[in-house]
Amino acid sequence: MPSPIPDPPARPRPANSSALPDKPGPTARSGKLDNTEASARQPPFALVHSTTGGERLYALDAEAARCGLQPGQAVSDAKALEPTLQLRPADPTGDIRRLAALARGCGRWSPWTAPDPGQPGEDGILLEITGCAHLFGGEAALLTEALTALRRQGHKAHGAIAPTLGLAWGLARHTAPDAPGGQVVVKDIAALNPLPVTALRIGETAATLRRFGLKRVGDIANLPRASLVRRFGRALVDRLDQATGRVREILNPLQPVTPFRARTRYVDALLLLDGLKQGVKDTAEGLCEALEAAGRGVTRLDLHLFRVDGKTHLLTLGTAAPAREAGHLARLFNEKLDRAEIDIGFGIEMIELTARATQRLGECQEGLVDDGRIDETDLARLTDRLVVRLGEDKVQRAARRASHQPDRAALWRPAMTAPPGPAAPRHSAMLAVAEPAPQSMLLPPPQRPLLILARPEPAEAVAEIPDGPPRSFIWRRVRHQVDRAEGPERLAPDWWREGVWQTERPARTRDYFHVETREGRRFWLYRDGLYGLETTRPQWFVHGAS
Repeated sequence: MPSPIPDPPARPRPANSSALPDKPGPTARSGKLDNTEASARQPPFALVHSTTGGERLYALDAEAARCGLQPGQAVSDAKALEPTLQLRPADPTGDIRRLAALARGCGRWSPWTAPDPGQPGEDGILLEITGCAHLFGGEAALLTEALTALRRQGHKAHGAIAPTLGLAWGLARHTAPDAPGGQVVVKDIAALNPLPVTALRIGETAATLRRFGLKRVGDIANLPRASLVRRFGRALVDRLDQATGRVREILNPLQPVTPFRARTRYVDALLLLDGLKQGVKDTAEGLCEALEAAGRGVTRLDLHLFRVDGKTHLLTLGTAAPAREAGHLARLFNEKLDRAEIDIGFGIEMIELTARATQRLGECQEGLVDDGRIDETDLARLTDRLVVRLGEDKVQRAARRASHQPDRAALWRPAMTAPPGPAAPRHSAMLAVAEPAPQSMLLPPPQRPLLILARPEPAEAVAEIPDGPPRSFIWRRVRHQVDRAEGPERLAPDWWREGVWQTERPARTRDYFHVETREGRRFWLYRDGLYGLETTRPQWFVHGAS
């Protein structure tokens, strides 16, 4: 059942840091070679990247390290030392993307996860596990399950749980590798003192501290803060305070915290698509119950499918109007599941639905009789299904635009896009059939012809100056004699539009006329420009017909 996620308490919070020394290593970072394949290789292997000093080694496998090679070494020197060295270009951008995918997969243990990229072989994942450990049988059981899942994917991982993120980070990299099972769980901040100063995440400052003989965190923990700031900079004190819990360190999670989330875990993994669809519906029912209790409806929804092997699938959909009917949401995801060709692998062990965007949605009273009006809810559901099948850019709706010019007063926009305004009504985002008129109007709405051309077409007209109606005009090579005329309706340019006066042909005032020819045809013409004020040769255009 989804429930609001509480704000973290002010006390030090349990934090989990998992280090991945072999991810990214040469095999995982390349994006083309997996760990199993690399372990079977006999020749040493390394990734290279181009720098200002030429090509240098970026990351090494264990065999290359045993040969005495080091990251940052010139490729020419490395080849001289080890002629059998196998090389491949590094992909740092792909590494970050794959690390983020791993961190997102860790969302099964905590909603707050974040990648922690570092140097090759020093990447990690940070988790805020406050309020989560009891769901897995305790902190040690949670850490064991997380590391086991990472190792099943071929990564050599170790981790730590501590009261602060800084302490967990240091323990995962300096204590956990030699601990039983590659994991450490501590409750006391005092575990920070024996760690080397590099555990404080202070970069080059750690080398400076070692030159002064300050090799352990305990060596500087009780030194005067003012002296540390003056000699080594503010960053050292900030990191020390974060690790000890004096200053709260905020984790910036991949997935924003939302109070509307529902999860369903399965003891036996789902292996069939039909079972997966039923699981999505069951999860949607739990989410919709929380939405109904809060008087909200979802407009943007994420579906996360967690596979047994640690991989995840993400499906996203939007709704034309706020919705909280589980059956409707399940049908939309069924359409996506049928088309996405999801690779279930060895099975889906958890389904998660997250309401990424919600709006107020009150109860709707249904009518007792059919009065012939279109049901807005049914229209919104139809729009949702069309968007899922055809794509958001293929389903559009008519919308108004702030302009006096008839050819600019309306436009087509995606049906899922809500019109701008301080507060959109309940069904404002759906495919509109008609928009409500303003509550009060000083003047009656202007008359418009049945047909309005998308672009006004030029015409040659004979008219009295300065503002008389046309007596005759030639349009599309046909001359028309005007029998009756009504107007003008004067429309000023959109002066609020940026750059409207700076174009090569500045916008001009239009005088519109409704005219009827001797043959009984009716046209809608306008004169572009005020005679004597904006131009000496006004132009005429035909804009519509009745």
